[in-house]
Amino acid sequence: MKNIIRIFLLLFITCTFVFTQQVRNISDVGPKTEVIINSNYTQIYYIAYHIGSNKDSDGSKDNPWKTISYALQMVNDQSDSNRIAFFIGAGTYVGSTIIMEPYIDLYGGFNCKTWERNIYKYSSTLDGENARRVVEGANSSRIDGFTIGNGLSSTHGGGILCDDTSPTISNCFIVNNYVSEPLNFNHNRIHQDGHHGAGIACFFNAVPIIRNNVFYGNRTSIGNGAGVAFYGWLRMEGVPDRIIIDNFMEGGWTPVVKNNVFIQNVCGVNDVGRTRSSNGGAISCSSEARPVIENNVIASNQAKGRGDAGGIYSENFSYPVINANWIVGNICDDDGGGIYTNHTGHARITKNYIAGNWTLGNGVGGIRLSKEGRADIIDNIIVQNQTGGAVDCVDGYMQLKNNIIMHNKGRSSVRYSNRFTYFNSSIVKNNIIRGNENRMMIETFGGKDILIQNNNIDEEVSGKRNVDETVTIEDDAEKVKIKNISFDDKLYQTVIEVEKGYLEKSLSGRVVRINDFWSVINKVDGNKIFIWGNVSTESEKSLELKIISSYSIK
Repeated sequence: MKNIIRIFLLLFITCTFVFTQQVRNISDVGPKTEVIINSNYTQIYYIAYHIGSNKDSDGSKDNPWKTISYALQMVNDQSDSNRIAFFIGAGTYVGSTIIMEPYIDLYGGFNCKTWERNIYKYSSTLDGENARRVVEGANSSRIDGFTIGNGLSSTHGGGILCDDTSPTISNCFIVNNYVSEPLNFNHNRIHQDGHHGAGIACFFNAVPIIRNNVFYGNRTSIGNGAGVAFYGWLRMEGVPDRIIIDNFMEGGWTPVVKNNVFIQNVCGVNDVGRTRSSNGGAISCSSEARPVIENNVIASNQAKGRGDAGGIYSENFSYPVINANWIVGNICDDDGGGIYTNHTGHARITKNYIAGNWTLGNGVGGIRLSKEGRADIIDNIIVQNQTGGAVDCVDGYMQLKNNIIMHNKGRSSVRYSNRFTYFNSSIVKNNIIRGNENRMMIETFGGKDILIQNNNIDEEVSGKRNVDETVTIEDDAEKVKIKNISFDDKLYQTVIEVEKGYLEKSLSGRVVRINDFWSVINKVDGNKIFIWGNVSTESEKSLELKIISSYSIK
């Protein structure tokens, strides 16, 4: 009877993992030239910087306006039943911050003569000229198909500010934006409030849809969320009906961050005093923020100034849903290279591939929970994180279930330490834990390398229910010789030429490493592999591309 139960359990877990590893879809990631349904609009106006005019034009296809700001001033009859679209031609638009308006959608990427649309071929750039914020959002509006770059803000939101507004931001390249530190910032004190959201800042009742964008090279001087920063304290009056799913809310008041690429964004670039005031190299969630973060590539971002979470940071009653992302190669100075949640928030971390993250202070590379932070960590692949192990839960609560935890470096793979008596019992079960490096003297449970310290709760945490050597994991890692490497600054991808014998279309979505740079393969074309981010300088150090194992269950 015991053998039958054991076989049933293994079959159940195996099925779960097979399903889990199919949820991430690389083909959905990144900017697309989407078809616009003209019939959704009662009026379409045209703007072309190089051939348009603000004096003798009517905004028609044959007589376009010259600037976006002028066009917004000329239209004032939009409404829910009278939606308006602006088609904006290729070129660089400068001069003032774009203040979006409700019920007006802005679309870039058009040929100024034929009005054919291709956001890669006909780039429409909104340039902050390193002098001002680029865009301010509006409710019931959309901005789609632009390069939004070189923004500068002395408060929050260098590229885009959504302050009590909830636009759709889609198919854009949000690059090289910057927010400065607060005036008279004291570099001798820790845990101060900086300026947040170099790419996008979402404050108070801002619940935008942010999808299919690239966030590249955005920086905070001192502050959280170099890519996107959420700051909540939602005022709930008039909130529309919401759907409750597994204790998480979905509906009109849930921000969505989906199908984006966050690559090489950095927070705290000027935190010379190491004030611990810059967290979340890619995304930060603070003060009741509740975004759904799904199917994003989050790679090689960094939190400096002794900050936490090179990838995703969550604090102060925030409830992010972190589902089906690639979270790889992110770096921070202190703890939680991939993800950090703390201060009474509760993150749901499911079906992610979390690999190659690390910290400069040898803190946990994968996931960190502390200060009464809580998380459900379920159905993830947590592998090859470079410092401090995979998961570190200190004075927090977690459900750690059905994960593959392998080949992580430093300390124990999973560490649990809890001094509080008022938490429910944490749960660690049905995980595959093996092949991890352990540098500490640890107590083992059933052969599993789980470190339990100050445990005041029940045996669920002991690890006795975890699956170890009884499940076979696919080892399909490869090492590929690089023939040539270059950066495509329109795609924000590195193009790696390799020998033809290594190529398979199935490589799309695989995690890769060149020295200390980690990324994800977007596509394969002939003998060229396209990976997100700029790793072209690494060609001087290494001519080898490491394709990390998919860790599939056989």
